[in-house]
Amino acid sequence: MIFKQFMKHLIFILLFAISMFDVSAQNVPQIVKHGSAYQLIVGGKPFIMRAGELGNSNASTTDYFEKIVVPNLKKQNINTALVPAYWDLIEPEEGRFDFSLIDNIIKVSARNNLKIVFLWFGAWKNSMSCYAPSWVKKDVKRFPRAESKEGVKQELLSPFSADNLRADKKAFCELLRFIKQNDNNQTVVMIQVENEIAMLPSARDYCKTATAAWKSNVPAALTDYLKQHKDELTDSLKKYWTGETIGSWQKLFGSSIYAEEIFTAWSYAVYVNELAKAGKSIYNLPMYVNCALNRPGKKPGEYPSGGPLPHLIDIWKAGAPSVEMLSPDIYFGDFKRWTSAYHRPDNPFFIPEHQYDATAGAKALYAFGEYHALGFSPFSAETKQAQFMPPVLGETFSDESTKGTLTELPNAYNLIKCAESFITLFNGSDRMRGVLLDSLNQRDTLIIGGYQIIAKHDYTLGWSPNAKLPNWNLEGAIIINTAPDEFLLIGTGTVLNFNSLKKNTNVGILEIQELSTDGSGKILRYLNGDESHQGRHVRIPDGEWGIQRFRLYEY
Repeated sequence: MIFKQFMKHLIFILLFAISMFDVSAQNVPQIVKHGSAYQLIVGGKPFIMRAGELGNSNASTTDYFEKIVVPNLKKQNINTALVPAYWDLIEPEEGRFDFSLIDNIIKVSARNNLKIVFLWFGAWKNSMSCYAPSWVKKDVKRFPRAESKEGVKQELLSPFSADNLRADKKAFCELLRFIKQNDNNQTVVMIQVENEIAMLPSARDYCKTATAAWKSNVPAALTDYLKQHKDELTDSLKKYWTGETIGSWQKLFGSSIYAEEIFTAWSYAVYVNELAKAGKSIYNLPMYVNCALNRPGKKPGEYPSGGPLPHLIDIWKAGAPSVEMLSPDIYFGDFKRWTSAYHRPDNPFFIPEHQYDATAGAKALYAFGEYHALGFSPFSAETKQAQFMPPVLGETFSDESTKGTLTELPNAYNLIKCAESFITLFNGSDRMRGVLLDSLNQRDTLIIGGYQIIAKHDYTLGWSPNAKLPNWNLEGAIIINTAPDEFLLIGTGTVLNFNSLKKNTNVGILEIQELSTDGSGKILRYLNGDESHQGRHVRIPDGEWGIQRFRLYEY
């Protein structure tokens, strides 16, 4: 009798354990296809990352993270922190792991309702190997460095070393194992594998092992991918690929520095895939690789060579299939140009780093509205004031905007938070679009919900206070068609006019409601008078961050 009771009790425990395992497996954060876009699913629900990446050293002690970082993040309506995980602190001695810092970061974040994306600062950080442990750095023979064309060893671990990969992978896997065993609240939602991985100061590694690989035949895994996707390859890759499928790198891609960069991209992608595949076998979290973009006019090696740059995305897709997405770190240049290059059907869209400047709020709105992004993340988001770079190609904004504080991003994130249910519902649908406007791009024309919508910069009205300035503030908005003839405008500095798609038909505005941005959705005002210029447009002025619901009709 006692034995039967014991067996029943044992069977119950086993069944309970199995059921808990199944629930846990089902609830692991994952990226899923949703319409024409993707969603990050956390706890069984879509999750939008209103994110911020920490400065490199600001998660290196628990006290600093808890007392300085977290309060500053929360003030900005940030719900996700991108936090470095430092190899040198995790494995100070070979085989001895210390996860106390990781454990405390997870616990502090959970208490503060913050999700975490851990950034693996392993073999490489911004090309360099500065976060490798001292026992790796000192043993150059066992853990060889990359070499320049002149044979000079660099402070970069070579991706062609089996020992480098083995040590890096072991620590990375231990990190994933610790997270799986100790993160009971799904606080950690994603992993970045390495950081801005790329080769400097040459287009490729010139160590003996690398040179031997350069002279060898191109792997079939790459040539098979090229054959299968030959019509969708980037123009740059089509230019350098000869169409041959058997032979050396030089035979298939030529002898230029760009062929060497393709070779480098493949070597890094294969290395990263080994890490991702091994880590996922332990805990199958979504993983991505971020990219330091190439400056115009620079050659590979002058800019970090071989990362998942726009012209190399196909190489990375072929070499690192275990990585869900490739993501740009944007600090200069034309925002739309870079984002459109990474907005691909085979690549979930995420901006893990953006210069924290007065344009970040508008760009966040655009990223979520136009590209249906998983998240947006300015760099060093826990600092006390925004950092600014001078205007560059395609980025124009007034002197006043470059003096901005931390108001733009928190305001934008608050709007995204208030409209989150609509953003997730219409993710992957043509019923949600985004606009980004400045003095070079004063208007955009969209077709949404059966209407032609002309979105214009607020300064085009002429009577806006700063309309006479030569350079206009960057403005952004999300437009969602929530129901037949009903829309939301979410953003700042944007004016909407409407045309019918039918001949001899006009479009009128039935009603405009200004909604509260405190999360209640309460109607604050009906804007059918001067605010709409007596029914001529829907408008959120420059400097205001709002949500308006409006209805249209045809006559």
